[in-house]
Amino acid sequence: MTPLSPPSRPRDRGGPSDPLPGTRVTIPLTDAPGDLAVVRVIAAPRRDMARAGRLGTPLLPFADSLLVDVSVDGRLVLPGAWVQREVLDRGTPLAPVRVGAVDLRPPAVIAGDGEQAQLHWGETVWPLDLGGVVAIPPTARASAHPLSRLRRLVLVAAGRRADIALTLWQDPGFELPWHDVRLLPYAARWFELAEVPVGMRYSDAEQAQGVGRARQRP
Repeated sequence: MTPLSPPSRPRDRGGPSDPLPGTRVTIPLTDAPGDLAVVRVIAAPRRDMARAGRLGTPLLPFADSLLVDVSVDGRLVLPGAWVQREVLDRGTPLAPVRVGAVDLRPPAVIAGDGEQAQLHWGETVWPLDLGGVVAIPPTARASAHPLSRLRRLVLVAAGRRADIALTLWQDPGFELPWHDVRLLPYAARWFELAEVPVGMRYSDAEQAQGVGRARQRP
């Protein structure tokens, strides 16, 4: 793929630096020539996910982040990830690719502890009645990936853990900061406790809770 000039970035309510959905860059995975991942912007929250000019509470930790997906050799390895803007700033621009509604796959994170714990999945909120104090690992907390961490995650997601230089990251037992709790080994139980139906897509969750694109208009 031949790098092209970056798409224009219009001034709008999201700010002059918000990249358009479909904006793409390549990022290097290792020092080997051509060993790249393609990062595509799905949404800039303040511009694309705000309703009536405001972000929903679950999205506030990501107000200054970007929602992206990541592909390697044409295979989608991270369908949804929150990243810091430096990922695009430090990448090499490619021609944009259209984003459709099916591409909106916000990662799930957990906020709060014990009986106050909530499963946040985009704008949806699923209370977790855990009945006691439960230690939610930092890896499931809400924050955006810097470029260095995103590269490691992509290598692991692509089945290339051995290519990661740091020994700690090669340990199969090391808890990786996916930030999508669905990808943590014990996360299935949290979804069961939250009574999220098995196989529910994000669009289904929007319909079930009347949020996002399914929100009732006055």
